[in-house]
Amino acid sequence: MRNALQDQLLKAGLVKDKQVKEAHKSRQQAQRQQPGRQPQRSETKEVATAAQLQKAARDKALNAEREARAARKALDAQILQLVQAHRRPHNDGDDPYSFVDGAKIKRVYVTTPTREALARGELGIVRLRNRYFVVTTDGATAVRERAPQYLVVLNQDAPAGADADAYAEHPVPDDLMW
Repeated sequence: MRNALQDQLLKAGLVKDKQVKEAHKSRQQAQRQQPGRQPQRSETKEVATAAQLQKAARDKALNAEREARAARKALDAQILQLVQAHRRPHNDGDDPYSFVDGAKIKRVYVTTPTREALARGELGIVRLRNRYFVVTTDGATAVRERAPQYLVVLNQDAPAGADADAYAEHPVPDDLMW
């Protein structure tokens, strides 16, 4: 594209068309080689690189979250399978069995033999999907090995120590219910 001065010089015959083209070409080469333009390209590359790194970090975090969710789902499926394999019916009784779950006292209604087995540690209670299941000791220990947060009650005999000796004179009554 020619400017008005070049057109006037061409009409006057002071310059030739070939000289105008050479001047235009040398001006374009000079603009390409200017030092001010090169850092602008590197800044653009830096911005693009930073954006790619941010996207990669975000994708990595999303993948980690997705994998954690899949692992939790697989663990829930394992625990459900264990509970189904070792479950004991407990809804047919009128005898309440109270236990502590976190900071709350919960209660399940069981038969008298089931309540006694829970107290002796022959059965345990597992919480899964906001429900409580009575399971055998084998099932409770398998749940504890995989995910102890699911096991709510498993009464194991405590080792005899100073606490056991201190209360040896005061036996627990058989009819104590809380």
